[in-house]
Amino acid sequence: MIDIFLGPKQYIQREGLLAESAGYLRPFGKRPLILGDSLVLSIVRPLLEDQLAQAGFSPSFVLFGDECCLKEINRLVETARAQSADFIVGAGGGKVLDTSRCVASRLNSPFVTIPTSAATCSGASAAAVIYENGVRLETINGKGADLVLVDSGIIARAPSRLLASGMGDALAKWYEGKPIYDRMTDPDQATAAAMTLSTQAREIIFKLGLEALKDVDAKRNSPVVERIIETNLLSTGVIGSLGGSKFRIAVAHALLYGLTVMPQAHRHLHGEMVSWGILVQLCLEKNEAELNILLPLFSKMGIPITLQALDMTNLEDPLFWEGLKRTCAKGSSVHFMPFPVDEKKLVAAILETDERAKEWQ
Repeated sequence: MIDIFLGPKQYIQREGLLAESAGYLRPFGKRPLILGDSLVLSIVRPLLEDQLAQAGFSPSFVLFGDECCLKEINRLVETARAQSADFIVGAGGGKVLDTSRCVASRLNSPFVTIPTSAATCSGASAAAVIYENGVRLETINGKGADLVLVDSGIIARAPSRLLASGMGDALAKWYEGKPIYDRMTDPDQATAAAMTLSTQAREIIFKLGLEALKDVDAKRNSPVVERIIETNLLSTGVIGSLGGSKFRIAVAHALLYGLTVMPQAHRHLHGEMVSWGILVQLCLEKNEAELNILLPLFSKMGIPITLQALDMTNLEDPLFWEGLKRTCAKGSSVHFMPFPVDEKKLVAAILETDERAKEWQ
């Protein structure tokens, strides 16, 4: 059986795109609710407000409340109704875009994303992660974007840490998907396509990733940066849509979601935690070849890969063990691996990852 949520319907990427976005938004209505945090709105509002007004739009710019949770989704649904919004625009990073996706799904409204970083694939994804007080509750299949507007100039001027995080998240699609794919005797066409795309994304990141980070550090957009943005946003979002939960997640995402009970996990970007989780998974797999590729790569990218860098040196912390318990709970994607994984094995792999990572730090 094939059961996939595809998105987006249209993806446009080029430098300076937001300055001419009114024409692309016209098919969806005249009263957009545009959601973002204070930093993102300070960037996109000056680019959008006047041109939308001149084009006959009546936009509402609404401040995001920090977390993709049911309370925030409900608040924004009521705000959109009160302001008679006829389509939803999410601007920013993963949590804002996930929240906007859920609001658009509830209202059955057209949905546009404006990613301002390439740190996750949320802009082009159809999935959304729901949290409660920082702890992940569930991942749901929501509404794929009708349109993704990617102003690569804005992303190229964002901190390179965000681009590196997105590359780690993109690589996870291959590292978490392959152990599952390799056990499929007759993979359906969608999953096979996800495997092919994830392999291509991995090769692009290995070839161009470090060069792209140097360009972003220099505040310089380039063909290399454009290619990595496309890989982090579009390719990874499509991979997740095609592969679904049976392909896109295993140990790395399970460990991240389990450890959201720890405040330390929220001091790091989604892709940074996932990158570390890939290394833990590789230690569980005893995959020396891939460890020897990723350890130096992540180190050069500046991704935190030691327990000290992740602020998790106290392994006696009850929240750490609660996080491992959640990671290994029944139904967790950690059990997608071809061997049993329990808390004892996970701790051993975490300690091994730390020792191996220190050699590259």
